[in-house]
Amino acid sequence: MSMERRWLGILLVALLAFGGSGWVFNPSKKPGHGVVWTRWQTQKQQAREAAVARYNYCPTGGCVIRLEDVTINRNKAVPGDTLTLTTTYTILTPENLPIPLTISRELLHGDKSLGRVQAINSNNKNGTYVQNINFTLPADAAPGAYTVVTRVNTGYGMDEKRLKFTVH
Repeated sequence: MSMERRWLGILLVALLAFGGSGWVFNPSKKPGHGVVWTRWQTQKQQAREAAVARYNYCPTGGCVIRLEDVTINRNKAVPGDTLTLTTTYTILTPENLPIPLTISRELLHGDKSLGRVQAINSNNKNGTYVQNINFTLPADAAPGAYTVVTRVNTGYGMDEKRLKFTVH
């Protein structure tokens, strides 16, 4: 086995072992241009039983995917700042089985996309989760209003929230 294949295997094992978090890199080809999305971290905030009680969930009602809250650590930023986006979501299924889930985020300035990241399909069990992700604004970010679009998708539905902040 070649050295490259061994390192690839080790990397794959490491990614599987740390499935609750990951790295995403700048989609822009030029350094300093485009948003840089970095490591995300997911933590379970509430067990299934508490989420069932909070939503008065009945398993005959099917699956629930709810994007509860999206917040940013500051509403005003400057070019090159690193901000933290916090996403809270709940998953409830009749069989209490984990389902594939994709969380995507996109940073917009006007109608122009500055970068998008997609959390690789996570298989989360039922409950409420909080996921934090950092992103760094481009060094040449223009002043004005910016929007972060956050989407949570499953095979059973999608929920979306938009959050605005300002760059000075």
